[in-house]
Amino acid sequence: MTSFVELVTKKNRFRAACNDLTVSDMRTMAKNLAEFIEKRVRQENEVQAIRAVQTAKKQEILKAMSDAGLSIDDFFANDDSMLKKARKPVVPQYRVTDADGEVHEWSGRGRTPKAFAQFFASGGTKESCKI
Repeated sequence: MTSFVELVTKKNRFRAACNDLTVSDMRTMAKNLAEFIEKRVRQENEVQAIRAVQTAKKQEILKAMSDAGLSIDDFFANDDSMLKKARKPVVPQYRVTDADGEVHEWSGRGRTPKAFAQFFASGGTKESCKI
């Protein structure tokens, strides 16, 4: 709770805070509070009316779906035609053996692997390591 809410909801604290106020100040405060309450009641009634309309629309849609022989699950079921098919791995086009004797293969797509970058930096070409 904020300190203001705690102050106005605790009777003794509120009374102590109002000791220095005049009757005119307290009447103005009461009038403003009454206006705020009326406004909040109107807002809450509007929200309830909107929710009632939404609920009615939901029920109408569910009835139409039921009449059509559909359920909510029909809209969210996994359809095989909508699933992405797994791609085949790309065949390597280049092969290099590094200084340690380890063989590295690369499809030629994406970032250049370090072993190939070192090979190219030492004067090698793509054509010389093509499979």
